[in-house]
Amino acid sequence: MKFFIFLTFNYLLFLSVNAQNDDDSTLKKKAFKAFSNKEYDTSIHYFKLIENQSQNLNNKIYSQHALGHIYGKEKLDLSEGIYWLKKNISTIEEDTSRNMHFTYILSLQLISSYYQYQGKRDSSEYYLKKGCLTYFNDKEKYKEKYYILNRLNNFFYRRKEYNLSKEILNNLIEKDVKNYNVLSNYLSLCIQINDSIGIENTVEKIDQLDNIRDGIHYFYLGELALNGGHFDQAIQHYQSFIKQFKYFFHNTKKFNFVYSTDEIKTRHYYIARTYLQISQCYRGLQNDSKRLEYLLKAKREIQKGLSFPTQDMNVMASEIYRALDIYHHEHEILTSISYIDSAQSLIEKQLLLHEKDTNQVLLNQLILQNFYKAEFSGNIVEQEKYYWQSYLMLKKFVGNQYNDDDQLYQFKNLREIQDQLVIFFTRLYKESQSKEDLYKVLEIIENSKSNILYKRSQGLENLTFEQYIKTPDLDNLRNKINSPPLLSSQEIQKYFKEYYDGKSFVSYYPLKEGLIMVGYIDGNFFLETKCLPDVWNDLIKSVHKELSESNLFIDRSFNHQLLEIGEFLVPDKLKNAEDKRVVFSPSGNLTFIPFEILKTGKGYYLEQWAISYSFSLHHEYSIQRPIDEDYDPIEILGVAPYNKINLPFSLDELKAFTDNILSDKEASMENTLQRINDINILHLATHTTISKTAKDSNIEFYPGDKTQKYSLSFNEVANKNLSHLQLVSLSSCHSADGPYIDGEGILSLQRAFAYASVHSILASKWDVNDEVSSIIMASFYDYIKQGWEKDVALQKAKKDFWSDNPSLKINPIYWGNIVLFGDSDPISSSSLQKTLIEYLPFDF
Repeated sequence: MKFFIFLTFNYLLFLSVNAQNDDDSTLKKKAFKAFSNKEYDTSIHYFKLIENQSQNLNNKIYSQHALGHIYGKEKLDLSEGIYWLKKNISTIEEDTSRNMHFTYILSLQLISSYYQYQGKRDSSEYYLKKGCLTYFNDKEKYKEKYYILNRLNNFFYRRKEYNLSKEILNNLIEKDVKNYNVLSNYLSLCIQINDSIGIENTVEKIDQLDNIRDGIHYFYLGELALNGGHFDQAIQHYQSFIKQFKYFFHNTKKFNFVYSTDEIKTRHYYIARTYLQISQCYRGLQNDSKRLEYLLKAKREIQKGLSFPTQDMNVMASEIYRALDIYHHEHEILTSISYIDSAQSLIEKQLLLHEKDTNQVLLNQLILQNFYKAEFSGNIVEQEKYYWQSYLMLKKFVGNQYNDDDQLYQFKNLREIQDQLVIFFTRLYKESQSKEDLYKVLEIIENSKSNILYKRSQGLENLTFEQYIKTPDLDNLRNKINSPPLLSSQEIQKYFKEYYDGKSFVSYYPLKEGLIMVGYIDGNFFLETKCLPDVWNDLIKSVHKELSESNLFIDRSFNHQLLEIGEFLVPDKLKNAEDKRVVFSPSGNLTFIPFEILKTGKGYYLEQWAISYSFSLHHEYSIQRPIDEDYDPIEILGVAPYNKINLPFSLDELKAFTDNILSDKEASMENTLQRINDINILHLATHTTISKTAKDSNIEFYPGDKTQKYSLSFNEVANKNLSHLQLVSLSSCHSADGPYIDGEGILSLQRAFAYASVHSILASKWDVNDEVSSIIMASFYDYIKQGWEKDVALQKAKKDFWSDNPSLKINPIYWGNIVLFGDSDPISSSSLQKTLIEYLPFDF
């Protein structure tokens, strides 16, 4: 972003002519003349004289602003620039009656820029937010000052807070549809979020402009082509950017611009960045000589820029140095220069400067830096050290965004690194049999699942820009988001030993190389790996398709597929385990299939184990009730809004286990929400709508004449606090199904209730058979009331159904759809004695 230097100082000069004090006027003329001649120390001297001796407050204010400007943008003394700008802001705030709108907003913007140069992103954000809040509080007064919004947009974009960035840009485009900076920023955003329609529309608008200034949109088009593997096209776009960028800076009179020293220095950053991307294109084209040529060009350019050692400049330098080291390692070239060490030196310098304000940009560099130090090391001890440091940084990095989609975007970008970490520590364990390596594998895998779930369960919903601006305590909000309880290896060990007596935990992590199974069986930790069959993905897809279509007429091949998958997925340690309760933690395409219906030579999984599922271990850990906590009496509310419309068995289903019922017209959304605080179990026998996007999924109540709201959306459920509910049962079609998102899992309505902090959720994977569901649920609640664990109660209820309907046992479509996620412990009282009686091999 370029600053209109002459505009600012000509405005000051105009005011100086009308100043009340002739001495001030003379000093100002001398100060401006010295500034125009680039005699910055002399200019500073005169402005300090005015600031110190003037009786005119306007002159003091403008002198403070000028000093902040000169120190920061010309002398590159950022700390001194910040000092004068803070003083300037404070002076203006002491007398708000003065017409200082331009200066005030510009000072806030400048101080934010200086902090950003230093890498102090929290401080930069504070002053930008303050400037934007000032603008929004009095848009009429500040109507020409909306450009500070674009600065905040740039801040969010760099943090990869794309949703907030998009809101701001849409606002700016409405104000000025022909602003090149805004349009080019919007193009970059659309490329990042893969918005093809937005890309097309924005390029069309840019093409209609007469003035494309520095041509930055060519760089973004290069990024688009590079991401798509169109390397030659990308190179053309990057070269067009370089050409326009240099032309723009060499024709200042034509564009009516004067460049400050910081802007001249920053040019090297943009050119070096472009050369680095061109080298990546030549890497894709397998042209090694051109790749190295542009890497060296990038290095020479960034070394010029390092005379102004901003954080961005240091970060770009470290990326270029790492790229050079990657090139040398790929070509087995030995040099006396260790570029990876040079990159480390730059990052450590930034850490020492800003230890208390380590930001996302620097955290990302630490992840990459440690990862590649491990990759390039031939020493196994060093590899283990740096890989683990890389993971610890990744742990801090993922989850620090205000919006769910942005958080998952970060996770997706780092997935390859995370996979490599899992592979490394798995191999290390197989070689060393050290349990510490196994614990690390389990920690990485389980912390990679359900990243959003913790944030939502703490009541931290997606933040709109309006909410962001109005949030008074930004530090408190940021601290909540930045402190998710991702588990450590030590916490995992303690948790299993305290809460997993008689229960096993199996976590699955599919990779291209194979399947990792890790967890806790019979009181011991285990890790097993298997190579995936060539037909594995097709096999899973075939079974999922059959289940989702709720086909009641299955053939022998389907049962054979269940056996093939089941034999493959059962860990060797579990085949003869004493534990008869198992918590499965699936990921990837395994989340689409309920394990109860899978088979081994001994029969269905359900015949061998009482089964529940975990969204992630860190979620289960956060909702676990204390071991010594007393149990409350069971209070069930049953809701059946469609029993007189098209779910005729739903009311009978409820009557089998509760007298507290809302049915037909009484089963409105309003009545349900009013009664929900007096219960600990909620059973919804109703319809659900499942959409390809989670936010459009909803739960329906009595529709009435449809003039009043009669459904709860995914987000409306997720944003409620329902932590008092021990169990929610969703007796409705596909309530455990929905769109799958890597890093989170299936965004079903079942998960929405988990976001609302419900301890356990029963839901259906496919179409509910109304009559069968009512039979199983009646039996399930009977066992719950007897004090059985939830997973055991569900197992026993389904076995009872088999006993009464033996011909239907061979078709899991009827009984296998209901699955339990979350806490599987009993609701009413301990059932230890019942469990012993059930599983001991003799009768009393």
